[in-house]
Amino acid sequence: MKQSQDKKQYALENLIYLVIWLFVLVIPLFVSPDQDIINWKSALFYWKTIAPFFMLFLLNNYVLAPWILTRKKLYLYLLSILVTIFLFFTVDPLIRNKGHFSPFPPNLKDQDGHVFDHFDAWEEGIIPSSGQFPGPGYLRKNGPMGFRPFLVAPMVNNWLTAILIIGSNLFIKFLFKSMRDDRQLKELEKHNLQTELNYLKTQINPHFFMNTLNNIHALIDLNAEKAKDVVIELSRLMRYVLYDSSYPYVALKKEIEFLYNYIGLMKIRYTDDVDIQISVPETIPDVKIPPLLFMTFIENAFKHGISYQSESYIYTIVAVDDSKLTFMIENSIYRSAFLQQGVGLENVKKRLQLLYQDNFTLHLEDTEEKYKIILTIPLTS
Repeated sequence: MKQSQDKKQYALENLIYLVIWLFVLVIPLFVSPDQDIINWKSALFYWKTIAPFFMLFLLNNYVLAPWILTRKKLYLYLLSILVTIFLFFTVDPLIRNKGHFSPFPPNLKDQDGHVFDHFDAWEEGIIPSSGQFPGPGYLRKNGPMGFRPFLVAPMVNNWLTAILIIGSNLFIKFLFKSMRDDRQLKELEKHNLQTELNYLKTQINPHFFMNTLNNIHALIDLNAEKAKDVVIELSRLMRYVLYDSSYPYVALKKEIEFLYNYIGLMKIRYTDDVDIQISVPETIPDVKIPPLLFMTFIENAFKHGISYQSESYIYTIVAVDDSKLTFMIENSIYRSAFLQQGVGLENVKKRLQLLYQDNFTLHLEDTEEKYKIILTIPLTS
């Protein structure tokens, strides 16, 4: 999947380059003074002029940038680019034009139709048909003979154009690289999230099975037949924990059934002095929540809120309102500061943070007589 996405992005990047260069190449075919005739001579000269820029792009895009710049050898890359531009747009033009730059194509004709060398024509003040040169003696009046500002301008333009092409190429390349890095980062975060969630759930499950097995052990001596039924019920709960809870989300109806079964198993150990109640919507909506999200709260309530010596209670409410679910559990308390006894609640907070970031509320109320938790989370259809 990852390789397929990388190939698609690589193809899209190269398609963008292709479209840009095709647009640049066809420009001379549509700018001819005579709209009905294509000036192929002018077009060929134009293509010959941009050929070094195209070669520079190819060299940078497929050699220098991927093999030097992406390996974080910035100084070597800058040196390579400067040397390449110097060779393409300074050394080569000087060699081809006998030591000077050519702002116009060679073999221009003057107004009388005579062929002339563009540099000599400019220096002598000849006016070509393609445009106006400065008048005779311009250099002698305005600067040393060795300094030719009009002819140096093409070199400056070429350098600026080359830098612009390199910059545009790097912008597009790093834009796609940023998109790839962003996708890979999201995939890594998703993988780490799932790994941490699995770790947190493995910490919940042992507590659940330990408590349930203790209940069955206590029931065997009191009612063996009832203990057999509880074992069957436990197998159903185990199936839910081992299989259904492996999914990121489960139906709310299944999670509520699990709570009913778990509370039913826990009630076996206690007498009628312990008031255990659970309230859920009459019609459970077809929505999903993370599995075993409320288990730590339920376990803590039974572990720290039930006393054999005094009346105790556990009240649980599940309410659904629009796109939110509210889970409330309140229990009597007979052991102070019981939250410091384990890491279960901290794990739940971490799990909620991973799942919902800041899009949830968890209210804790701890007094000498009761402990109350109210959790509100968004729902997933």
